[in-house]
Amino acid sequence: MRRRALLTTIASGSALLAGCAAGEPTETEPGTDPATEPGTETPSPTPQSTPDAVVELEGNALFGASVVELDTVDRTYALSPMRYRTESGAEIRMRFDATATADHPARIVASVQNVERYPEQFDLDWLPPFGRTASEPPREHHERLMGAGLRDEGGLVLAPTDNHDLVDDPPAVERGADGYWRLAGEITRWLPETLTLDPGEAVRGEYAVVGHPEGSGRPTGVYEFLGGVDGEDTSITVWQTSAPGPDEASRFAGESVPAIGGDGEAGAGWYHTADASSGTYLRPESERAELPAGITFQFVNHTREELGCGHWYVYKLHDGQWFDLGPYVRTAECRMVPPAGTKSWTLHAYRGGGDLPPESGRAYPFLGGGRYAVSVGYGAESSSSTAMVELVGEPIEIVPTDGVEADRDGSTVRVTTPEWEGGDGEHDTTLSVTRAEDAEETLIREQVMRPWYRGLRNTLPFFEAGVDEVRLRSGDGVTYGLIGHDESTGRVRVDGQAYELSASGTE
Repeated sequence: MRRRALLTTIASGSALLAGCAAGEPTETEPGTDPATEPGTETPSPTPQSTPDAVVELEGNALFGASVVELDTVDRTYALSPMRYRTESGAEIRMRFDATATADHPARIVASVQNVERYPEQFDLDWLPPFGRTASEPPREHHERLMGAGLRDEGGLVLAPTDNHDLVDDPPAVERGADGYWRLAGEITRWLPETLTLDPGEAVRGEYAVVGHPEGSGRPTGVYEFLGGVDGEDTSITVWQTSAPGPDEASRFAGESVPAIGGDGEAGAGWYHTADASSGTYLRPESERAELPAGITFQFVNHTREELGCGHWYVYKLHDGQWFDLGPYVRTAECRMVPPAGTKSWTLHAYRGGGDLPPESGRAYPFLGGGRYAVSVGYGAESSSSTAMVELVGEPIEIVPTDGVEADRDGSTVRVTTPEWEGGDGEHDTTLSVTRAEDAEETLIREQVMRPWYRGLRNTLPFFEAGVDEVRLRSGDGVTYGLIGHDESTGRVRVDGQAYELSASGTE
């Protein structure tokens, strides 16, 4: 008899399927603390040795994925997460132990361990794969979970095998003529509802990854097993091994665009050149939108590798060249995406300067109509992945920031911002801007309106007829991006006109 009867408690009134009953999971009585009971000994801490039942993991178990390519059909499975821990002290570990062959389906081996100091009773319904052994039907990465129900014929089933500590009578599985393994009988409750473990104790189970007995094929997508921790469900992501890329064509397919230079983006993987063989891609939810707009970009990793480092950038195409719109301050933090993982970011774009607080991503005010690109630092064959979007709207104008005061004296305009402290402040800076004959660097209006270039934003609007110089009195931030740290002057071209800039501490 394989069932560990002394460690399990089968609750009465079992439902056919874990989680089919409405409401929250049943609360269980917490383990008794012997330290508060007279006449009992204080238990020893959790043993440091790892029980044989605990599944061994490799790599980034907390954020990574376990991946297998099936031998029987053109499919890849990615299981994530491989490890999670609940507030009640249960640590679940799992990974693929075998891929699918003509002799057996793909198999997952898993363990649940009590990592608390006292005996604990766990509700298995919320601890996949020990509960919730039937998944929701598959969804695309960019689609929300619909909650169609655990009996849906399109879902996957984790059927316990005879190599399971908690199962006496495992279900039968069979391989169909199409090469896919399925459950041979009905989905029922194979495991107990609750499990009691001593400190450090663990149980182990093996599962066959099969389809619903009445299911057809194995659609690609994300199969979620509800439960887990912090709202993160256990999932098996399925993609076509020979064609992991996007299945829809970009509206920019066939177009040729210049490379994005700087920071290694010259070899960026473009969404409009991606095809079915592309293991990674950056998919925009829309490739054309009218301003103002919020467009979400989602990076998808259909490879066996963890990819990074991911940082998001925005560019605009102007006169055959991409211009960087920031962010201009970039951290050294390295963000990674595991196999089957995704990362999403929203570009909040609008022409005006009013507040548009983004729920996610970054707000980009003062964007005019035109072609834009969003790039992120993930890619299988390049350092980045990039996608284009057409924003429809009128051009923007360069206007000064709020609170700016200006007065003209002949051919000179003096501009003062609220940051100016009368010339005695530690950071007081005067920036002089005059017209010039030429300049090597060119900026577009969308760049000038970014905070990084506010020194130009607060001077160029005042170059009206007869003005030869604009002197800006402000803080030292007005020289950022315009004049090098070891230089006192710089030159830049905007709208076809070159300007020379020089800075001093005070007037």
